[in-house]
Amino acid sequence: MSPLLISVMVILSCTRSLMPLKICPNCGHIAVPYPLSTGPDCGDQLYKVRCNAGLLWLDALNGSSYMITSINPLNQQLIIRPPGFTNNACIAADYGSQGIELNSNLRFNISGSNTVLILNCSNDILTKPYNCSSSSICHSYIRDNAVAQAACGNLPICCWLKTGGSVNEYRIRVREGRCAAYLSFVNLDMNLPVSKWPEPGVEIDWAFPQEPVCNALRDCKDLLNSMCLPDPASLVQKRCLCKAGFQWDPINGICQSLKCSNRRGCKHRKSKTPVMGGLAIAGVTLLLGIILVTVKVYKQSHHSNKEIEFSLMRAQKDISKANNSGRLARIYNSKEIKKATNNFSSDNLVGSGGFGEVFKGILDDGTITAVKRAKPGNTKGIDQILNEVRILCQLNHRSLVKLLGCCIELEQPLLVYEFIPNGTLFDHLHRARSGKWPPLTWHHRLHIAHQTAQALAYLHLLATPPIYHRDIKSSNILLNEKLDAKVSDFGLSRLAVSDASHVTTCAQGTLGYLDPEYYLNFQLTDKSDIYSFGVVLVELLTSKKAVDFNREETEVNLVVYYGKILKEERLMDVIDPMLKEGASKMELQIMEAFGLLAASCLEERRQNRPSIKEVADEIERIISVLTSAQIKLDT
Repeated sequence: MSPLLISVMVILSCTRSLMPLKICPNCGHIAVPYPLSTGPDCGDQLYKVRCNAGLLWLDALNGSSYMITSINPLNQQLIIRPPGFTNNACIAADYGSQGIELNSNLRFNISGSNTVLILNCSNDILTKPYNCSSSSICHSYIRDNAVAQAACGNLPICCWLKTGGSVNEYRIRVREGRCAAYLSFVNLDMNLPVSKWPEPGVEIDWAFPQEPVCNALRDCKDLLNSMCLPDPASLVQKRCLCKAGFQWDPINGICQSLKCSNRRGCKHRKSKTPVMGGLAIAGVTLLLGIILVTVKVYKQSHHSNKEIEFSLMRAQKDISKANNSGRLARIYNSKEIKKATNNFSSDNLVGSGGFGEVFKGILDDGTITAVKRAKPGNTKGIDQILNEVRILCQLNHRSLVKLLGCCIELEQPLLVYEFIPNGTLFDHLHRARSGKWPPLTWHHRLHIAHQTAQALAYLHLLATPPIYHRDIKSSNILLNEKLDAKVSDFGLSRLAVSDASHVTTCAQGTLGYLDPEYYLNFQLTDKSDIYSFGVVLVELLTSKKAVDFNREETEVNLVVYYGKILKEERLMDVIDPMLKEGASKMELQIMEAFGLLAASCLEERRQNRPSIKEVADEIERIISVLTSAQIKLDT
């Protein structure tokens, strides 16, 4: 094939990759960006809005509807206008539908940027965690706003609250016996006088859209450069996933060519230079590029051994500086390790993952160790081993597995850890019936959760720079004889850049535990670990696996199944029966609180998930309540 023809194909592929899924037509003069949908044949049906008489509306449940006043597609946000008062009375115009209640089957939720004033309240509201004091800003608003003064001026109880972050953050509720009216303001600066407050509004977030669902290849005809493949996030459905060389762009609804990451280079441009001349230059440039790439690949293969050698030398330097509990980590020689593991005998193999194997070893001084090595010929495994050296050399925490040293004399580098003899959390939760692992009590499960949260808090908050584990799961939480938790396997971990809110990296992790936002946009944050930890919390509560093909098709993915259970308000039904047996009313309430905490960690939008410190503190509070109740019973 001639270089000229190749260059033409490259230009066409860049242009075709920018053809989006069908965007809905304007509503009057208002643009309707993807993924918002005003009809069945455009946009994404999980993002339905309504066009009526040149205005956009968001339909909520119970027959209420709210005008959309602004849309920000880059931030995935829109603002709706609350209805105000009815007939100059201190009653919300949507009181009949009990305020705003979004359809949780759609991908919208109320953001955390709203300050809500709730008015005309009964005494019952005083039991809620809202600011209902005499100095609350709601009183200032009623006093200084003429409309509010006329409607609500003689009513004594009002409160204010911030939205966002709750499991049930799909509604702003008014009802009989609580509060009858509300107003909401987006990004309100409460230091401003009331006269300078913005117009009332409720900010709504939408989650990044996923690739379209499909059953066959023909369903993907509108998304160029995609194929109908199994969805790695849910395992039970197919999606139009972008082909190799293309990446899903959820903002524009296209499979973006990686060759055209600068989109301006993918668009047609007017030029006075003849087209054929430009194509010829492009052909020559492409041919030169192919030659350079070929030379580079040759050099890389020729020097790969030197690069590995350099990495091993750097690992030796890193670990020689490591300090674990006041003593330097050791550099072991190959003779010691081979003797300790009986030359890596299969009888000593205690674990195996995608990239590495773990052997039990006994050193000459009697120390029992776990020796981890990359599988022979697996360069990714070598990379992960070296990454663990880099990460673990900086860490020292009682709930993190301790690195004793390494050996770099053999073909595959080796890591030597303290040996944790009592299996993994996965073993105890999901293999207890084998008889080898006794079932965990509720008390033990809470302490394992708390110790794991403390380990993550250390990684996120005290390590410098912060460290994101990226593969939190029950099989990476080891348990010692006392059932204390030890977080292990830092092969996928990443150091956070100090001046950035996220690390951009190819999505890696374990299906069933992988943060959906990380999977969609490749932006790794501390909240990615929070999501994975949330799955572990659900495992602790239910004793169900994160992914289990022996369950019903709709229940294969534990997070999807758990979300369905919560929507149906059947949380108690999914709790491990062994935990509920003989439990007191207080213990059952604590289990329910634990389950809601897990659900908050699994919020689709990472902004709505709690921090690891908040999670650790809440688990500590739960343990404290349980302990206090037990002391009262004993006395």
